[in-house]
Amino acid sequence: MLIKKIVNFSMDQNIYVVYDEKSKEGIIIDPGAGPERVIACVEEFGVVVKAIVLTHGHADHIGAVPALKAKYNVPVVCHECEQDVLEDATINLSTMFFGPVEFSPDVLLKDGEIFKFGDVEMKCLHTPGHTVGGACYYIEKEKIVFSGDTLFYGSIGRTDFPNTGRKIKENKCGCGYPMSENFAKLIDSIRTKLITLPDDTVVLSGHGQETTIFKERNYNPFL
Repeated sequence: MLIKKIVNFSMDQNIYVVYDEKSKEGIIIDPGAGPERVIACVEEFGVVVKAIVLTHGHADHIGAVPALKAKYNVPVVCHECEQDVLEDATINLSTMFFGPVEFSPDVLLKDGEIFKFGDVEMKCLHTPGHTVGGACYYIEKEKIVFSGDTLFYGSIGRTDFPNTGRKIKENKCGCGYPMSENFAKLIDSIRTKLITLPDDTVVLSGHGQETTIFKERNYNPFL
């Protein structure tokens, strides 16, 4: 498996093109902006895009989704509880940045569900707190987890964003909760879903540099 990172410099947001070296089948994770740079990367390495996978629905992680979906005609994948975020421009914060972006995902994953491309098996880990349907994606064979904005090098995701909107109070998977619970939810997510992973698991986050589970378990001040 190979990974190419593209940095959206306006917000230091990481976009990942992940693909199976043998079949060239791959996915695009969190394309926040600059679709032309993502397309150039895909073409340079001959990636056969099978899906656009989202760790969560905030604007800086979804800005290029419409353009890339139109280009490759592939499904948009996220955790089932994030659909409401993607469909509400107020909650996904896109109205604050480049104008409203709203769309419906095509594939809704449950916690623990496996998504495959090529010979790669990637497990969805539901990690609410930053958003209600935030998810991390764990590739056990490669000892890698894509943590989105749940866990960073020496830090964690923000928990002061709104998580209530047109539909989210009656979230389809029943995980809607008050905004006041964001921080507790996020810490619980990290402790139960991420810090339990093997020490040498590499954490590739939505912003900034990579880290490891060992480093964050032992040195992250929030934990």
